[in-house]
Amino acid sequence: MNWRLIKAFPKIAIVVGVFGISTTLFGIWWFTRSTKTPASSNASVASNQEASSASEVKQQKAATLPAKMGWLALVGSDLYDISTGERLFPNWLRGIPQKLFFQASTNRLMALTERGVIRFALDGSNDGTLGGDAPPAFTHDGKQAMFVKNGDVWVTDVYWQGFKFTNERQATKLGQFNAPFFAANVMLGSAKNIVVRNQNALVRVSLLTGEVQPMKLPLSEIGKRRSPDGGCVVGEFNRQLYAYDVDVGDAFGFPKGRDSAVDFQWLDNQRCAFIVSAKGVAYYERGKNTLVEVAALPFACNKIAGPSPDGRYVLCAGRGGVVIVDVTEKRAEAFGTPAQHFGWLNGNTLVYSRDVPDTSVRGTWLRTMGGMEKQITSEPYVIGRDGSGAVAVMKDVNAIVFATSNALFRMKPDGSELQEIAKLPAPVQRLQAVEIWGE
Repeated sequence: MNWRLIKAFPKIAIVVGVFGISTTLFGIWWFTRSTKTPASSNASVASNQEASSASEVKQQKAATLPAKMGWLALVGSDLYDISTGERLFPNWLRGIPQKLFFQASTNRLMALTERGVIRFALDGSNDGTLGGDAPPAFTHDGKQAMFVKNGDVWVTDVYWQGFKFTNERQATKLGQFNAPFFAANVMLGSAKNIVVRNQNALVRVSLLTGEVQPMKLPLSEIGKRRSPDGGCVVGEFNRQLYAYDVDVGDAFGFPKGRDSAVDFQWLDNQRCAFIVSAKGVAYYERGKNTLVEVAALPFACNKIAGPSPDGRYVLCAGRGGVVIVDVTEKRAEAFGTPAQHFGWLNGNTLVYSRDVPDTSVRGTWLRTMGGMEKQITSEPYVIGRDGSGAVAVMKDVNAIVFATSNALFRMKPDGSELQEIAKLPAPVQRLQAVEIWGE
């Protein structure tokens, strides 16, 4: 290249030359350019079209869900059709609710969570919340809710079809209650009264008059000692058994000097069973304020749990294994080979998981009261970190669904018609049937 010749040109000639070349090149590009959309624009359009198509498919699938109700279950966080094993929606809802209902009259789902009740459209999109930063406490029948506003307790009726509160009324006039933690601190409750922990003290609040009274009952770790309807608690304090009903307002104590109560389990809203000094079972009968002796235990037990749905049977456990107690017939018998988890499929049939190396006892098993146990699968169903089992009873279709570490199964409550319906990419710790809301 002749650099001397270039240097001999005036500067203006270089500027004109550059401008001329660039203009010429631009003209060539302009008149010869393709009219097609650039690749990046094509990708954007394609992406939008795919998203639109995916949304349409999702809406189409969602529209088919009402016809499948009774057969739908959350498997982990995914929605499955248990009749076919099809995974309908991955990661269907935000989080995993405590309870999930389908309301036919609104074509919506309602999920009970620790932060309140969330309503969802069938495609899994959020459709509203009753709760939020200050979640309410609900009565057992769901007809009434209590919450805190401006430091006071308020009461409201719940219009579930419209998913809103109605007829709100102020109960207290103290301005001393903490809204964010109110629901979590309600120990007992009914439509008339509640017992709530407030400012490190227990108080009984009348929802009718607003009267607030201090309480001295030991209600820590209330758990299984609270009745299913949330209105009564039993316990032991200073070796004295007591029962307290939130609407009665006075604790009923049994005479001192009796054997100690080791653990408690409500059988239904009227009877609370407990272990007597690790050697027997008795129950407290609500309303009558009486104690009923049930049976002696074949070996020492310190835990009681797992009542059957009709309250006839209850399980006790100790170092010697598990005991099945028949409350109606007042007898107790050793269960046999222990399992890691038990669940009731109906009033007299247990399902249980044995996750042990011994292949002769490993797997998922069934036992009907009065009958022999039988193995359903050689693999045990999964037990979650919270102690729950990956088993769900689908009442509306008379089916049971459970998950082993790599597969999903369906069967009848008696273990018949067992079928593997899907392979699972990873173990799931919880199954939950979508229940149909009772209007």
